[in-house]
Amino acid sequence: MARLAGGQLAASVASESPRHAMFGAFLDELTARATVAVVEDAHWADEATLDLLVYAARRMSLTGSLLAVTYRDDEVVPGHPLLGVLGALAADRTVLRIRLPALSVSAVAALAAGGGLSAPGELPAPSGLEPADLHARTGGNPFFVTEVLADPDRKVPETVRDAVLARAAALRPAERGALEAAAIFPGGAAVSMVQATRAAVDACVGTGMLVAEGTRLAFRHELARMAIADSTPPGRKADLHKAALRTLARLGAEPAQLAYHAEEAGDGAAVLRHAPEAAVRARAVGAYRQAADHYAQALRYGAALAPRERAELLEAYSEIGDGLGDGSALAASARALACWRETGDTARVAALMARRAYYLWRSGENAAAQETARTAVVLAERLPPGPALTAAYTWSAYLMMLARDVPGAIETGERAAELAAEFGPPGLLPRALNAVGTARWFSDPDLAEQTLARCVRMARDAGDDAAAGSALVNLGSGAGEIRRYQTAERSLREAIGWCSARDLDASRSYATAWLARCLFERGAWSAAADLLSRAETLRLTGPARIVQLTVLGRLRARRGDAGAADALDQAWDLAERTGDLQRLWPAAAGRAELAWLSGRPGTEVADLVRPVYSLALRLGHSWAIGELGQWLDRGDASHPDDTGVPEAAAAPYRLPSDEAARAWDELGCPYEAAAALASSDSAESLGEALRRFERLGARPAADQAALMLRNLGIRVPRRSTLSHPDGLTAREADVLGLLRDELSNAQIAERLHISPKTVDHHVSSILAKLGVRSRAEAARHVPGAARHGDPAKPR
Repeated sequence: MARLAGGQLAASVASESPRHAMFGAFLDELTARATVAVVEDAHWADEATLDLLVYAARRMSLTGSLLAVTYRDDEVVPGHPLLGVLGALAADRTVLRIRLPALSVSAVAALAAGGGLSAPGELPAPSGLEPADLHARTGGNPFFVTEVLADPDRKVPETVRDAVLARAAALRPAERGALEAAAIFPGGAAVSMVQATRAAVDACVGTGMLVAEGTRLAFRHELARMAIADSTPPGRKADLHKAALRTLARLGAEPAQLAYHAEEAGDGAAVLRHAPEAAVRARAVGAYRQAADHYAQALRYGAALAPRERAELLEAYSEIGDGLGDGSALAASARALACWRETGDTARVAALMARRAYYLWRSGENAAAQETARTAVVLAERLPPGPALTAAYTWSAYLMMLARDVPGAIETGERAAELAAEFGPPGLLPRALNAVGTARWFSDPDLAEQTLARCVRMARDAGDDAAAGSALVNLGSGAGEIRRYQTAERSLREAIGWCSARDLDASRSYATAWLARCLFERGAWSAAADLLSRAETLRLTGPARIVQLTVLGRLRARRGDAGAADALDQAWDLAERTGDLQRLWPAAAGRAELAWLSGRPGTEVADLVRPVYSLALRLGHSWAIGELGQWLDRGDASHPDDTGVPEAAAAPYRLPSDEAARAWDELGCPYEAAAALASSDSAESLGEALRRFERLGARPAADQAALMLRNLGIRVPRRSTLSHPDGLTAREADVLGLLRDELSNAQIAERLHISPKTVDHHVSSILAKLGVRSRAEAARHVPGAARHGDPAKPR
């Protein structure tokens, strides 16, 4: 401080003046001018510095300066010299003490914003670090937070470990032993559980390394506990865990706690007793990721089990893995299948093969999925009716539904539901009804919605979170596929919330991608783009990835953005491997639309959809037939069955342009409505199509409509005018804004540097375009109200 201040203070210190002289010079420096003096880390201050603090603090009211002193309260233990200073100043009214609490979760999120973390409640960042988890690990300590962000892949950053171990090194051996004994308990433990003397424990609390909360003992920060635990010798750590396991088992502790200590103690038999029970309890409360961890924990010791017990464990693990969507279901089910074959239990082999067929479909291996399902049915039909046949029919119906074999899915699914009601297992009834209900979207939509709503209730009542999530997703995606957007969006948002709370990432990802598709189709392009960008953090795979890429490619194509072809080609490659119409149809339509907007010949456009169109005809999917068929029409190609859009196509595709536009408006699909108008030869319809395309930001389609108008000899307004919700020019929009400020024509003219007569012409034009009679009405006008309403409003 003396070197920085210079003058008398520097001279006094340099000459090693008596302490009172130096203190006086310091106070003179603060009195001479407004100054902020900062003493950091006062818990490390020597005796002379502490004396200075008392001297200066008592006289600060005589100065115009501020003396700021910082210290770590967890370092100031009983007997610490700084306590004497704090006590001496306790009654001084000029002293303000500010206790800094730990950072909150939102504060951690703000601090981590530069580190790629999401805000609380939003989707997690690719790094996997969520603010809540980071807060739990660090206790909100800013130093720990920044160090974890700097080294996110390491469990305990080296800087944090070194800082913790440096503090522990100052302890006596018994106290260090108490720290190690406490470190085996994540989240803390009862004082009686810590294998150390009371004196050693009290000393650790006194130094601030441990915190006593009633009868419980814990570390201030989880990272500090982990650092001590990692540095504890392996033999001693195992002994500590063995003792904890014995005591906790006697006290009837939670299975998860017992499994943890059993594994740390190396007691495989105890792990196999407690981990599966912990997994069942975790699943029952919707903690699917925790359940998966417990099953994986048990399977690390699974070699000691008999084949039947190991198969049960692997099968349960595969079901959890399917919900998580982490790819573990396929490998676990393959191992379980081998175990069941080893036992010779044909019924369990058939049932698991049927379920595994769905896992294969999820992974994009559709041919293998269909073959596996057929084999399962053959095996099950050789047995008396029972759970095996129920499973075989249930999952076969599910695959038929996914392939849009509607009659087959309904017939097989209804048979599966009958078997499930008679023979069980009960968990298959909601799955069978899910297949039937989803298939009915394309034959009887009202009955489909009722069936799936019943399915959701049934799964919830049975405590089957995954089945409930799947039914919610199919309630939303099926409604979206037939363009019932209100039902679709409500169900998809509910599915996202339900699945997010239960770690059901596979269903959550699919629901997120489908919600983006619905928003895209009804013209809410900015919202769709935002959802697609957030979905990137989910690392979508399988069907969800196909939906995401298709929507992204089509959005880019309609906006004229770069990267449309790349996204659509990726979507097509993935869809082609599945062979399923619901994947192929949107990707093929998107590629055809991009080709059309890019000016490629009609025959090339038609070739992009012809094979998928034939599949749509064979399956009788009216919406796919209609959308794909329009691109064959534009290519002047003959349909496989006839020319023109067949009667099997959805109504809006079969109507004359103006009627089709009204039908699309009623459904809430503004781009399709504009495209229908653009197919007309009427200049009026073309002009309206152009205005709609511009308001949506669909520049390639707008450019085509503008060219058609010019070919008819019609002057096309500027893009800024067309994109205005009321068709106002940029200057008219300026004038309308000043009308709302209640300015006169003369004042507007002066403001815009134009003549009052010109303003008068603009005002007349504004009144005509808005359909109002006075300046006051124009000022109150809601943008877009003079036209067709909100094109993004769901119907």
